[in-house]
This record gives sequence, C-alpha cells and structure tokens, in this order.
Amino acid sequence: MATPDPSPDRNAALARLRQTLAGLTTRAPDAAAAAPIPVFADHGLIGAGLARGALHEVCAASPGSGVAFAAILLARCGGQVLWIATEQESNLVWPPGLIPFGLAPERLILARAARWPEALWAMEEALRCPALGGAVLMAGAGQGLDLTATRRLHLAAEAGGVFGLLLRPDGAAGASAARTRWHIAPLASTDAPRWRLSLLRQRGGAPAGPWNIAFEAPNGTLRLEAGGA
Repeated sequence: MATPDPSPDRNAALARLRQTLAGLTTRAPDAAAAAPIPVFADHGLIGAGLARGALHEVCAASPGSGVAFAAILLARCGGQVLWIATEQESNLVWPPGLIPFGLAPERLILARAARWPEALWAMEEALRCPALGGAVLMAGAGQGLDLTATRRLHLAAEAGGVFGLLLRPDGAAGASAARTRWHIAPLASTDAPRWRLSLLRQRGGAPAGPWNIAFEAPNGTLRLEAGGA
C-alpha cells in the first residue's frame, strides 16, 4: 500500500519541512560516515554494528527506555537528526533530556505531524535526504506499519544513506523490512541508567541476547554487565 499524500491543510507545514531538509549541507563522504554504528564497545556481540542506509526498529517496554536507546544510537550516527511524531504522541522529545545520552539539541530537527500518513511521508522524505545523519519516527499503538510501509522506508534509507529508526511500543509484531528489530526494557538503577536489551531479529543472522546493560555517560558507552547475558 502506498503512503497516502498529506492532507491539503498541512501542505504548508510539510513544505517547510522539505525546505528545511533541502537547506542542509550534504554530508561529506568519509570513512566515518560510512562505518556501521556501534552498539556495544565489544562489536563482536552483533558484528560490526548497525548498518547505515537502512531501517531499524526499537520496541520499547517504556517510552523513556526507547527514547534513551534511540538517542544513544543517533548520537553515534553523526550529522543532523530529524525526530518525527504525530500530535497524538505526547512525548515527542525534550531536547535537553537527550544531552546525557550524547545527542546535543543543536543536532535535532523536531517535526510533529497531524496524522499518521503525514508522519510516514515526512520519515520517507527524511530518509532520502543525504544531508541527514539519522531520522527517527515514533509510532503509537495501532499505527499502520506493514511490510509495504517499512519496505518503502528501508528503500528510502538506502537511497539517502541515512540511519533510520522506528520507535515502537512494546508488543509490536508482524512482518517488517527493517534490517534489525530490538526490544528494550528498563531495569532498576541507583546510578547509571540500566536496561534489558534483546536483538529480536536481524537480517541474515540469528537473534541475540538478552543482555543487561548500563549506560556510562562520561564516556558514552553501553556496558555489558557481568552475568547479564
């Protein structure tokens, strides 16, 4: 099913988004910009890392854990990041709250769509924009993300070379063209943020985890806790 055209009453806002994306400076090609995005310090846990120019999914048991994990990954992708949600999603993002996870507010472009089809349209436009380092779309429960929709997004990411993330609520299922699907849930913590992380699916590979991980803000790394795998 093709992504529906945005509603006429939102054309002006979407045109401004397109103008914003067009005004960004295209990323300079270099080795760092093409390298996979690391998750753990020990890359051997999931290979070299997460591929750029691809779509990935994060299913979160709590909104906060999903946003934090997305911010950590997007901080590592370099360049400007577009964060998209619909008006029904109350927790679009609070930029200062992402600073501890390495994502600076000046790297963020925030977009809120009135309807889900417009959010999908904005995400596809973003993933085709080679000036962006990454883009994330927050999907609420029941919002349509079938195989066709995710394939369109993945092809757009391939075309633009952009790191794409779908941030979905716990329990999201069904066929998807995303290269990887993750699940994250919060763990009790008195110091560093801690999560239970699983790689539910990866194209061409086996599931992995779960791992108990902690985020070390001073050096920006995800540490695998002893006995947590």
